[in-house]
Parts: sequence; structure tokens; C-alpha cells
Amino acid sequence: MDKKTADRLAKQIVDKTPQLRKIKSVAQGEKHIGEINNVGNSEEYKANYDKIDWGKKDESYKPKYRVKINGVYQDEDDQV
Repeated sequence: MDKKTADRLAKQIVDKTPQLRKIKSVAQGEKHIGEINNVGNSEEYKANYDKIDWGKKDESYKPKYRVKINGVYQDEDDQV
């Protein structure tokens, strides 16, 4: 196996393996950012947790589809 092929295969192995990728980036002087950072425990998050809008719908929201069960539309009660 020549050096060019060996280098290419080694690069492929390093790029596929997260641990080796981390070692490579640290060795090159880069900050490794491939891991997930958990910011859920910060004081700012805890203080503003109640202010989060969890996607509540307006009361006036009406779906754009109709549900039919056993041949009867389920929203007919609303129309009467």
C-alpha cells in the first residue's frame, strides 16, 4: 500500500470516529465543538422557565380538517 492510499484511509477512519476526531481537533489547536452542550441547568433558564411559550393554541383556532368516525363528522355538534 502506498503512502497516499494509507493517508486517505487513515483520514477516513479519523473522520468516522468521534474520539479520534476530538483528538485531532485538539492537536491542531481547535476547540472541539462536536459534543452536545447542556444549558438547561443555567440560572437564567430556571428564572425564566415560566415565561416559555410552549405552543399553546388560541381558543379561536379551528382545524382545517374534519374527522369522520362511522360516517358521522365529529364537529357537527359545533355547527348546530
